[in-house]
Amino acid sequence: MQETSREFGLPVYSVEQIRAAEEQAFLVTPPGALMQRAAFALGVGCVKLLSDTFGLVYGTSVLVVTGPGNNGGDALFAGALLARRGVRVEVFLVVPGVCHVDGLAACVAAGGRVVDSPVGEFDLVVDGIAGLGSSRGVDTEIALAINQSPIVVAVDIPSGVNADTGECEPELCVHADVTFTFGALKPGLVLTPGAEFAGAIEVVDLSLQFDTEPVMQILGEAEVAELVPSLDFDSYKYSRGVVGIAAGSAAYPGAALLTVLGAQHAGVGMVMLREGFVERELVLDSFPQVVAVDSDSPRISGWAVGPGFSGTEHESVFLASVLGGSLPLVLDAGALSAIAGSASLRAALATRSGVSVITPHIGEFRGLFPKFSCFDLDCVRAAASELNAIVVAKGPRTLVVGPSGTAFVDIEASPELGTAGSGDVLTGIIGGLLAGSDLERVDAVALVAGGVWIHSRAGRIAQLADANPTATDIGNMVGEVMRHV
Repeated sequence: MQETSREFGLPVYSVEQIRAAEEQAFLVTPPGALMQRAAFALGVGCVKLLSDTFGLVYGTSVLVVTGPGNNGGDALFAGALLARRGVRVEVFLVVPGVCHVDGLAACVAAGGRVVDSPVGEFDLVVDGIAGLGSSRGVDTEIALAINQSPIVVAVDIPSGVNADTGECEPELCVHADVTFTFGALKPGLVLTPGAEFAGAIEVVDLSLQFDTEPVMQILGEAEVAELVPSLDFDSYKYSRGVVGIAAGSAAYPGAALLTVLGAQHAGVGMVMLREGFVERELVLDSFPQVVAVDSDSPRISGWAVGPGFSGTEHESVFLASVLGGSLPLVLDAGALSAIAGSASLRAALATRSGVSVITPHIGEFRGLFPKFSCFDLDCVRAAASELNAIVVAKGPRTLVVGPSGTAFVDIEASPELGTAGSGDVLTGIIGGLLAGSDLERVDAVALVAGGVWIHSRAGRIAQLADANPTATDIGNMVGEVMRHV
């Protein structure tokens, strides 16, 4: 499977990559220039937050909590800017007597003063304790004092959060309302659990140049619009693609309905329901436009298989058949359980020539890969390589990773997607996109990530109408999302 190597979407770089880019920038910029640019953006951002929240800047109070590194310098120089705007700025040194000397001098000269405790009433707290190289937890009392502030601003990354992995202890990290991050996004800001404590993220451009590909990328509406199938003047139902759906069972008939619901709005010209898994009348009564077939039609250009499967021999035989073909294929739920329990099905998946997608949540992932104790980017990358498949690792921040390591992370999702049947809708969306797209032109990994984005956006739109939307509500919004993109 060919994967794109070009930057597509918002790039996310590792700490090592950012440090290498900064080292190159230091060679061509005056000493301290990058810090001044970062501090200025941070200070201006804090001014705006104060103004937007309290209606004024002059007379407000800010605590700058600073560690000994460059993050502390950024925070102190921003504190100097705030003090010059009439803000009462107090500075707490986490390590007594140790800080960025020039930054402290500038802050004090502007009117800031050093205090012995972070405890107090402040309108805004600036977290400049730890930088990218530190993932050590913050002292409990300091973290508690910071997190009680009306507004908490983190410098580069919330202290206590690992910038590469997002790992952290909630009681020992800063819970930011806004994070001003410099140069580029870091993985820890967009991966769980760190993403929960980053708040809104403002990326401050430092014009860094990167020599290596980002560790992952984030899609937005513009990128998804470029990915989804478009219609030509002479498009018709077969030229738009036909997705085959094999889903549902006597125990789980609704899974077929939800998979069809997701697929029919995803750009294809026709949805075909493979008979033998769920009563055809159940689906056709709700979706009369669906065509039921009792064999594998040559019209089918991609498959969505597995939602609602209950572990029968008939299902395994069908799985072996589609795994032996070369059409794009997305596998979910019962299909994943079958593969986890069958060495032959697993081998067939790993040796396929066509595009294969698996969509496990954490429980299904552990069933497929019991040797992996984690569900992070490294493990998902290893899993994608092992099975020669695009892995959609479903969670609060869903990862989409291709066999060669190309990775996307979805930041659009909301907790409302965690409802019964939502994953069936996602399977239908991805299956429809794969069946209706020219995979010689569109990168499959990015397209699958686009399907995840569409599903997440549909959930957000559904939430506007109902605080607790069902999978049906989410599926009904897929067409609305496609209309916008």
